Amino acid sequence: MPISLDERLVPFEACFNFRDLGGYETRDGRTVRWGRVYRADTLHRLTPADVDRLHGLRLATIVDLRAPDEIRQNGGLPAAVSGPRWHNKPLVASMNLRRVDALPAGEEPVDTAPGEGYVDFVGDGTTAVDVLRLVAEADGAAVFHCTAGKDRTGVIAAMLLDLLGVSDDVIVEDYVLTAQTRKRSAPWIAQHEPEFAAFLATIPVERRSVNGDAILGFLDRLRARHGSVEAFVSARGLDVATIEALRSDLLE
Repeated sequence: MPISLDERLVPFEACFNFRDLGGYETRDGRTVRWGRVYRADTLHRLTPADVDRLHGLRLATIVDLRAPDEIRQNGGLPAAVSGPRWHNKPLVASMNLRRVDALPAGEEPVDTAPGEGYVDFVGDGTTAVDVLRLVAEADGAAVFHCTAGKDRTGVIAAMLLDLLGVSDDVIVEDYVLTAQTRKRSAPWIAQHEPEFAAFLATIPVERRSVNGDAILGFLDRLRARHGSVEAFVSARGLDVATIEALRSDLLE
């Protein structure tokens, strides 16, 4: 049965890709707990009603994967948000709004094999391990997010779900749900953020597409080079106790 966006999308007025990662079954028959870990697009747009909704989720940890220049340009977490600890863990060093031919690797490159650009995002793995550790150590629910909730967020979600034992087929299905969220986000951005909409229009369709081969290719390449996602993060300091804490806290 296809994964339903409706059952896992948390509805906000100005945040369109905030999704619960709960409910996914693992290969050993367990299930990811609902209401414990979320993936999202940017939170800087949250309206007062959205802030109230966010507080209702009782988040303990928010991890912002955006680059510092994105936060300077667009804003960070609204001041009205209280309670959760906010952490900035950029997967890409710089993402200034500029023409696409001058961008750093911000989208899946057209001229490389699927997933190769995502491997570049992860780089030496230090930041990805930091994010996973923050999720494991969260004293309650956690969310990680970037701007669109597709690429950088998709990479972290794929690594986390793999560590939890979720199958590749489900990881791909989770990744491609972003395409459905654009039905609401695109009109809102066009109306409220015309400069950003103009920037998005400079990006070729292929680079903005939500292609499951990209996230599957990322996992395949990481495994081919390092053996497994777990081996990759373990070699970069995510110890066995932390990995087991992730599984204990997030699975039932």
